[in-house]
Amino acid sequence: MDIGVLLNHTLIIQAILFLIFLFIVNLIYVKPYSKTVDQRNARILELNKEAEKFREEATFYLKEAEKVLNEAGQKVNEILENARKEAKEQANRIIEEAEKEANEKVEKAKEEIAKELETAKA
Repeated sequence: MDIGVLLNHTLIIQAILFLIFLFIVNLIYVKPYSKTVDQRNARILELNKEAEKFREEATFYLKEAEKVLNEAGQKVNEILENARKEAKEQANRIIEEAEKEANEKVEKAKEEIAKELETAKA
């Protein structure tokens, strides 16, 4: 037999065995790994979309909360301002009534004094 023929048969058999080995490795390791990586990437994309959705919702609710807080602050300021005005008006009314009462008492006292003077002169 010729050495060239033996090498060729051996080389062909080794090539076939190597291809079979690659096919088996592909079935056992590469395809499941690729499938797992693809699933993982799909899950990551899904989670990123979900996270973006939650981020948008959080931003929306944060703006709504700020809006509600601003409205509540404005209402509180209005209530406080109204309370101040009412208190000031009530204080002014009380002062006016007190001044009116005091003036009436002074006038009454003046009248009594005038009467007493007239009575004393007569």
